[in-house]
Parts: sequence; structure tokens; C-alpha cells
Amino acid sequence: MENNSLWFSPPILFAIFISVGVLMLGVGNLISAKGTENPAKFIHYSCGEDLDTPHLELNYHAFFRLALLFGILHIVALVISTIPVKMDMKILSVIYVVGAAVSILILLERDGHE
Repeated sequence: MENNSLWFSPPILFAIFISVGVLMLGVGNLISAKGTENPAKFIHYSCGEDLDTPHLELNYHAFFRLALLFGILHIVALVISTIPVKMDMKILSVIYVVGAAVSILILLERDGHE
């Protein structure tokens, strides 16, 4: 292994980039303006509206279910599109699509409340 290739190995580059990131974070923390503590800092953001209803809890269950749905669909598309055309076992793609359909049906049946 050459001396130059050692600097380009993944563990060394990872350590270098982490060090640069920590250094940038420290410098940014030093030069940034310091604000006052505000109790509203940890309240959910609701598009700039003042919510007067204390019983309303914002959550992202519907978003995560939709994101998981699209994730499943993209993985199915990736797997199906990478199966060789001349493969004799085309039933494998059908089984994969049926499994994904069952996963999607289960995902859509749940209402997000535990």
C-alpha cells in the first residue's frame, strides 16, 4: 500500500471529515449570536399559527406512514427492475409484489393509534 493511498482509506477520511465538522461546529458556536432563553423554544411548530387549543397534539404518524408506503413502493420498483430479463423464475417477482402488497395493506389498515 502506498503512503498516498493511506490518506484516502475510508476510516482516515471519515476521521478527517468528522474532525473538520466538529471544528466548524465549534467555530460557529463561538461566533454565533447568543439569544435569550425562551420557554416557547421547545413547543411544536405549527406553520406560524398560535394554537389556542391545548388538547391538540401535533404528530407525524400520517407522514411517516406515507413515507413508509413510498419507501416500500420504491424498493419494489428497484428489485423488480433489477431482475434479469432472461431469468427463468419470473414467479419470484410476483411473490415479491404480493409480499409488498400485503405490507401496504397492513400499513393502510392501521390507524396510527396504539
